[in-house]
Amino acid sequence: MPVSAFAQLAQAYGDRDAAALEWKAQGGQVGGCLGSDVPEELLLAAGILPIRICGDPEADLADADRYIERAFDPRVRSIFMRIVEGSYSYLDYLIISSSSDALVRVFYYLRELRRSEPELPIPDLYFFDFLHTRYRTSALYNRERARDLKKTVEAWAGRSITQTNLEEAITTCEANRKLLRKLQEFREPGSPRVSGVQALIAIGSSMLMPRGEHSRLLNSFLEEAERGEPLSGVRLFLTGSVLDHPQFYEFVESCGAVVVGEDHDWGARHFAGEIDRNVDPMDGIVDRYYLREPGTHQATVSERVSALLGQVKDSGAQGVIAFIYEADDAPSWDFPDQREALEASGIPVLLLDHQPYRMEETAEMRQRVEEFVGSVRSTHRQEASVD
Repeated sequence: MPVSAFAQLAQAYGDRDAAALEWKAQGGQVGGCLGSDVPEELLLAAGILPIRICGDPEADLADADRYIERAFDPRVRSIFMRIVEGSYSYLDYLIISSSSDALVRVFYYLRELRRSEPELPIPDLYFFDFLHTRYRTSALYNRERARDLKKTVEAWAGRSITQTNLEEAITTCEANRKLLRKLQEFREPGSPRVSGVQALIAIGSSMLMPRGEHSRLLNSFLEEAERGEPLSGVRLFLTGSVLDHPQFYEFVESCGAVVVGEDHDWGARHFAGEIDRNVDPMDGIVDRYYLREPGTHQATVSERVSALLGQVKDSGAQGVIAFIYEADDAPSWDFPDQREALEASGIPVLLLDHQPYRMEETAEMRQRVEEFVGSVRSTHRQEASVD
């Protein structure tokens, strides 16, 4: 019996190194991307497979204190230890962007470890400094850094990246992001046909395999989803920390909800923004990463509030859950103002903070989420009966 398209996406999402190892076995180079700002188009244009670096909630962090302090949130600690212990030793290169202060420090820690403990299996490192402040000087600075990265990637590949190479890479990535945006349409508003877990798997797998192959599988899955029945459940939007594994989505949807949107880097933010094909390809690439919706660690509180409010309304969500890891300070700073703006718009909010990376489902957490889902459902039933 043939394996369904979604099953193949789920397999790539679950076995996150498989596609990269196969690419290596065929003689290709693999570039790891840590942070959401690394322009994958530049790697693809050089024939290098870009994959997104992630943590492992099940990994043992017993030795983490030897290398990295507890002030880092547990997801970042997990990522750091996976790199140090050799989970990514197969990478030809590891590009770390300045997507957060924590990742900047991770780069410096890893660079020093390569110097002081050269026996550790840490890949060759490259730091990609990318600004998000909305100033012309920042836009110009980002163009210079992108040109520097392009030169480095050309040296890695042993060949020049031509205008045609760039345009072909842009076409590949934009085609994939267009399909992901179509996927998002099946989540919102009103009658979602794709669950949050399915969406997270479909989006995340796009960062872990050749983009053309992902587009082929995703297109087949979308054809299946279009024929599916609408999903029942309270429509919820997730914000807070980056969720690079599906456990919390699975838990929320087991409580009678459907996750119809999120604003983190392993979810809908990954495909936000389009590349302008009417400008120089390098300018178009830089501007797409620079001008899309701000990430949690890259914007002021007011910018994050405005962005979240707009995304929640566009998704048709009936409520919002903020899920925040312990020691992940940035989303915690945003939350009070976000809650005030959402509740002023009639959108209820539940905060689950100081959470471990390895999700621990407790009776208290299930009760809180189920009560929240029930309250949102009751409110909307009352409003529907009044109408």
